[in-house]
Amino acid sequence: MKQIKHLTLLLSLICLVLFIAGCGKKQPNEAPQELTVGILSDTFIWKQLVQDAQEKNISISLKKYPNSNALNKALAAKEIDIAGSQTISAFDQSVKEKNLNNLVAVASSYWAPMGLYSEKYTKITQLKSGDTIALPKDPTDLGRALVMLNEAKLIKLSKEFDGIGSLDKITSNTKKLTFDLIDVDTIKTPLKNYEAVILPNESALKYHLDIYKDALTIEVVVPKAYVSILATRTDNQTDKTVRQFIAISQSKKMIDYVSTHAKNGEQIVKIPIEGLLNYHDSYTEKLEQPSGL
Repeated sequence: MKQIKHLTLLLSLICLVLFIAGCGKKQPNEAPQELTVGILSDTFIWKQLVQDAQEKNISISLKKYPNSNALNKALAAKEIDIAGSQTISAFDQSVKEKNLNNLVAVASSYWAPMGLYSEKYTKITQLKSGDTIALPKDPTDLGRALVMLNEAKLIKLSKEFDGIGSLDKITSNTKKLTFDLIDVDTIKTPLKNYEAVILPNESALKYHLDIYKDALTIEVVVPKAYVSILATRTDNQTDKTVRQFIAISQSKKMIDYVSTHAKNGEQIVKIPIEGLLNYHDSYTEKLEQPSGL
């Protein structure tokens, strides 16, 4: 009888251990949590995030939008749960313009450097007086392009420069360069039409340009104003699945993956969102994080 009691007790303990171990695992029939994420560009970063989220039982649907205004209006209307792939400055400008006061930036995301490209020249010093440089006409991308030209000492910007692009913010242009504003995603052969073109990272990839080999100059530091962020609605920012997604997007696994597979200098930026909110103080203020370029 004692042996039977001992055996029964042992079996009970085994069952208890197995039950406890099973509690921490995803059950076979457990329905995945669903999130719809709005993006502007379908980069390798988002594809990997979808895969990593699946491993945590979160099903991600990606929806692509043409610009920040369309992206954020969709977020405000609850068509999506999270908005990604826009910079903190572009997000703020969109919220201000469209009066989308129920939206909030919740996490830093990634940074992808902008570059100045040319088929005619191999060095920035070869630019000549009167040359035409094409710049992205999107106000935020234009502001970012002007900061880059300012740091390359090709122009000087007004002290009142507010990060949003406008050619009248240029106070000095010693080479007498001409600037043409273009839609970088619709023009077919921008490098053939101009002496040089400034392209956002995603556009450069579209034209099969390698920032390491083809750019005359690049952003070699990470400007706070142009770090991409994740945004959601104020009533959704403490949602458990949203917070899980943020953790996945900034995980060591994701950081290592992007640093290994980056095609044009992309990198995850992992800092508290509060660390980006003071970018208004200086649109050239940099993160301590090196660019890796």
